[in-house]
Amino acid sequence: EAALAGIGIAWLPEHQVAEYLQAGRLVHLLPDWGPCYAGACLYYPANRHPPMALRMFAEAVRDWVRQQE
Repeated sequence: EAALAGIGIAWLPEHQVAEYLQAGRLVHLLPDWGPCYAGACLYYPANRHPPMALRMFAEAVRDWVRQQE
């Protein structure tokens, strides 16, 4: 919100701000720079048998992240 208001900067995935970039409401400050690690982490309690719902959620997140690359 601060970046959109012209009083701050933001470090966000490009797909989240694409419409603002196209509309000229935001500018890409460092187009040749990128994070050292592009990925996602999912933290959950250590357990030998995580619930099926957690495994399915983790797989869905993994698929979504791969689609964003």
